[in-house]
Amino acid sequence: MKKPRIAILSTNSADCQCITEAALSLGFRVTVTSEVSELLSVLEKETPLLLFCDSVPANGGGTLRTIANAWDRSASIVLVVPPDIKPGHLKALKPWVHDYLTTPVLREAAAVRMRHALQAKTLEQAAGKAEKTLRGWVAGWESAISSYDPATGDRAVMVRDLARMILRQDAGDLDRPACLMLARANGMNGLDCEVFTASQAKEANGPVRITLPEMALFLRMKAESRLFHANYFDRGGTFRDFQSLFPPELLRLSGEVHNLAGLAVDGGYVVALNFGRPACAEDVLRLKGHTLPRILLETTSRSLHNLSDAFLVTIRALAIAADSQGDNGAHIGRMNRYAETLAQGMSMPDRFVRDLSYSAQLHDVGKMFMPSGLLEKPFRLTSDEYDIIRQHPALGAGVLEGSGVLRVARTIALTHHECWDGSGYPAGLAGNAIPIEGAISKVADVYDALRTPRAYRPAFSHDDARRIILDGDGDAGGTQPNHFNPEVLRVFRNNADRFDEICDRAGLSAPVQVQ
Repeated sequence: MKKPRIAILSTNSADCQCITEAALSLGFRVTVTSEVSELLSVLEKETPLLLFCDSVPANGGGTLRTIANAWDRSASIVLVVPPDIKPGHLKALKPWVHDYLTTPVLREAAAVRMRHALQAKTLEQAAGKAEKTLRGWVAGWESAISSYDPATGDRAVMVRDLARMILRQDAGDLDRPACLMLARANGMNGLDCEVFTASQAKEANGPVRITLPEMALFLRMKAESRLFHANYFDRGGTFRDFQSLFPPELLRLSGEVHNLAGLAVDGGYVVALNFGRPACAEDVLRLKGHTLPRILLETTSRSLHNLSDAFLVTIRALAIAADSQGDNGAHIGRMNRYAETLAQGMSMPDRFVRDLSYSAQLHDVGKMFMPSGLLEKPFRLTSDEYDIIRQHPALGAGVLEGSGVLRVARTIALTHHECWDGSGYPAGLAGNAIPIEGAISKVADVYDALRTPRAYRPAFSHDDARRIILDGDGDAGGTQPNHFNPEVLRVFRNNADRFDEICDRAGLSAPVQVQ
């Protein structure tokens, strides 16, 4: 992969040398020039990660305006200025400048700017991949539903469509695998497997069925958060050692295995083999997005005859799949009961209470598309990481878009982080502009978050959680009563003991009292 480029527009040779040394030490490519025309020719071919520009060629902002127009308005420009620069000069340059350094430039100071720019670029790319994954997920749902007949539940059609969607269509499609295996435990310490190759999927042929032992690689997949990817060269392994992980019966169908991505789900495994480049975590997310809708629909068809019950089970399965807490659905179950309690306390219509009681569990469905490292981070998030997490309400609403029966769930997903005083996200709604289902779910989610231990703090007791919601936590940036709908807050005050009962039945570990 080509290394990012750092551009330097300066007439100061000492600063140029210092910035160049910093860039080379971090593995970046460097372009150094004192001529604006030369820099513009570079911009025509490639967008640098960062531009360092001193105040001489900046020309009172005229040069920066030209560069920004040739580049784009979001370009990252670091202006190198003398220590005695006048404030009025800085103000004139402000529209195009993202950061400042003073001359003479320190090498470490320049390196810090570069590392920050690279981190921001990485986060931007992660958000782009999350959006791409979301689109694949939605496409998977649309395809699954279009081929699903609830009367017959034709699994063969769903599986064949799944293989056609996942597997590569031509040899140049490096981002897709060449082989797909669906495996289910057969109750005799083995796996009944359906194996598709790219040529079979392209010709709409059925799978080859084989029986394999539940080998160590699959058990490792179960152990590692149920999501797994591997390449033959990982952890210093050899290609020959990697082949020894797979039974001969599978290798005869797939050929030599270079990499894989897979997940353990619904008592079995879904494994994609031989991507055209090294497998990565995003491949597992895409595989999950394509696979899960069909598995959920298949489970519904196999297990339930009543379509209404099937819908509720599917919604719960989707909520569990998206839940980042890893507690087998306990958190989302409590969310449903808390929301139901509040809606009943507000004398809402029975239909609304029922819809809310199964919709609240989908409040965080958008977190399915968040990088797992952020959701599982043992420390508080940085501001950039928090900006990524703040995308999950809109992503979740996108998943639930277009369904009348999921209207309440979509509203909850989109608005449960909005605050009564307008300080919430994603839209900064305030007061009665926040739908009541979102306002109810906010109180439920905050209470359960306080009662649940985190990596960076223990769980709060019921009394402390109640106090924080009703009176605030004393932290200017923390939980405050004016974050909540006053009517919902009143009902919470009157029904707080019921919240404690729901939490106790869930069996949460004993909290630490806050003094």
